[in-house]
Amino acid sequence: MNPDLGEVLRRAVAAAKAPGAAAWVGRGGETLFSSATGLRQTTPGPEPATLETLYDLASLTKVVATTTCVMLLRDDGALSLDQKVSDWLPLPGFERFTLRHLITHTAGLAPFRTWYKEITGALDMVQRISELSLDRAPGTAREYSDFGFILLGQVVEKAAKEPLDRFAVRRVFKPLGMKHTLYKPSEPLRKDCAPTENCPWRGRIVRGEVHDENAFAMGGVSGHAGLFATAGDLALFCRALLEEKILKKATLDEMLRIGQVPSYPWQGLGWWLDPRTAGANGFLSARQAFGHTGWTGTSIWMDRESGLYAILLANTCHPSRNRRDNGTLRRAFYSAVTLTQLPDRCNAHSGLDMSLRDNFEDLRGKRIGLLANHAAVDQLGRPILDVLGLDPGVRVGALFGPEHGLRGQAEAGEKVASEQGNIPVISLYGPQKRPTPEQLRGLECFVVDLPDIGTRWYTYMATMKECLGACADAGVPVVVLDRPNPLGGVVLEGAVAKETGSFVCCAPIPARHGMTLGELALFFQKAMTGKKKLDLTVKPVENWRRELLFDACALPWAAPSPNIPTFDAALAYAGTCLFEGLNLNEGRGTATPFLRIGAPWLYNKTLIADVQGTPHAAGVSLTPELYIPKAIPGKAANPEYLGKLCRGVDIAFTDRKAARPFALAVALIAAVVRMHPEHLVWKPHFDALAGGPQLRQRLKAGAPPGEILSEAAAEFPAFDAARPKLYQTGEEMLKGLAAGQS
Repeated sequence: MNPDLGEVLRRAVAAAKAPGAAAWVGRGGETLFSSATGLRQTTPGPEPATLETLYDLASLTKVVATTTCVMLLRDDGALSLDQKVSDWLPLPGFERFTLRHLITHTAGLAPFRTWYKEITGALDMVQRISELSLDRAPGTAREYSDFGFILLGQVVEKAAKEPLDRFAVRRVFKPLGMKHTLYKPSEPLRKDCAPTENCPWRGRIVRGEVHDENAFAMGGVSGHAGLFATAGDLALFCRALLEEKILKKATLDEMLRIGQVPSYPWQGLGWWLDPRTAGANGFLSARQAFGHTGWTGTSIWMDRESGLYAILLANTCHPSRNRRDNGTLRRAFYSAVTLTQLPDRCNAHSGLDMSLRDNFEDLRGKRIGLLANHAAVDQLGRPILDVLGLDPGVRVGALFGPEHGLRGQAEAGEKVASEQGNIPVISLYGPQKRPTPEQLRGLECFVVDLPDIGTRWYTYMATMKECLGACADAGVPVVVLDRPNPLGGVVLEGAVAKETGSFVCCAPIPARHGMTLGELALFFQKAMTGKKKLDLTVKPVENWRRELLFDACALPWAAPSPNIPTFDAALAYAGTCLFEGLNLNEGRGTATPFLRIGAPWLYNKTLIADVQGTPHAAGVSLTPELYIPKAIPGKAANPEYLGKLCRGVDIAFTDRKAARPFALAVALIAAVVRMHPEHLVWKPHFDALAGGPQLRQRLKAGAPPGEILSEAAAEFPAFDAARPKLYQTGEEMLKGLAAGQS
């Protein structure tokens, strides 16, 4: 279901109550969409918006003009980003920060001041900025600032030895054929400009002159605002930038590297990186996406990996800023572009990443308990304790570890001892399964960030369930920092469990349950029957769609436990974990745990011939392999058939989305039942994993795999309707857009 972008644009304009808009979408040299809708002027009389309309770009000036000019001059050797600003603007105060601080919004300067009624020009503005006290020490935090780019515009003029507007035309706009991109449109061009608001200060509708009051008071040319352009001209700019025709590849790499500002990794040199869904800025859901916006209603987003770019120009502040709604306009339009042009991937942001983006608003100033492990990392791979440590207002009072321990080094099932230190580390796998009231005393919040892998028998959800109950009893609020379910949120496999009294089966849910840890927390909260209610907040994942598996999320894989070293192992585990309940080796003691099953007595080639090519083996390739399980410290001290030659079946995924690992495991076990009734042994653990004896009984009775799976699937509609869902699929989002929802 691909919506017509023209209709999406019309609906977006209507939803935002904007006069109109012009948009351009392309990839490489191909234009995918270009159109204008609505009006560019409503007051004093209506005029239609067109692709030839010049829009006041507002803060897009910062990246289209100023950042580009700064980097050209840097590459020319005319300036260095690590020079102090005072080297170019010799005023007291400017020795405190560098050009790099300015271009990354980390100089500590205030966002802006309303000085336009008082200043007499650009030099007066610069003088006033030099006298400002800093909000924070340079380089310590990112705070978006017009003042930083006002100063950069002045530095460009000094380094280029010509005015900013002339340098930009000579080095950028004219070479690219951008004939309709300029500062201070002449009188004949003003009729082609989209007006902005009825400005009380100027006493008129602003048209063809910069809306930004400070830029206007500086003469109309500034590093932070003042540029006008058409959508078509900006398309030329986007193509040239993505094709490395303006700036060389090494310069683009430097500009667009995520992580330049540790406390805000999404700020590049000038450009904003790796955008989020929420807020008013718009987005392309791609890890290498970058862009910027302008206050008047303008925005650009580009994806370096695919070459996709999208431009949306509007004058949402016309005829009054009181009607301005950039967020609704941008979310509706860019969502449709993302879903139609980038349908199979996203730039998921975990709850931890979102907490960092939001300056830890839920945690700052509180003494917290933390249930996490080594795999709780941000998108840069930084451990959660390091990320929380970026804000001194977040105080960790106690650490709680699940199975495998806080460091993830203990073997499956191994008891993990607690530790004492500056921050106590309390093991919740062993004799103690939940925090005690004493351990929770004094905590103002209990934070959970456990990278789960989407299967019922993975014990992290059971540990969280125990913690939720303890926190409800103690009256301690819980915040779950959510993450994508690596197996996606659509496919369900394995019957809903009937017996739920063990750590490997703690809830009446399918084996592959389709919920994130945050959704599981809501599921457990709903089932609680105690006297006290659980105070639960889920910090959701952003930019994730439920049909997407981990390999589409552009996140680093951190092995959540010793025998889940890869995403493929996690996917296979949704089925092959059942072999832990049989006398077969499930790949422990090898380099490919859960991607291999075997035994000395197994007719592996016959088994493969029986299963390969059936619907149950969709998306996988099965190959025979001889191997010997070995003891691997910290992973498998005593694997099944230690030191014995096993005839095995190796599992490789050829289509992860099509694969159904639980169905594959059922088909493999059914074949083993037929082939080796004299060798196969059912351990008590099998029924615990399966959520009851039913699966074992049906397999032993010789029921066909398809019949077993169909019986389980009959329960899924009721479960699916009842389970919590915090996230939509792409199809659901497209239907919402078609209905005019943003």
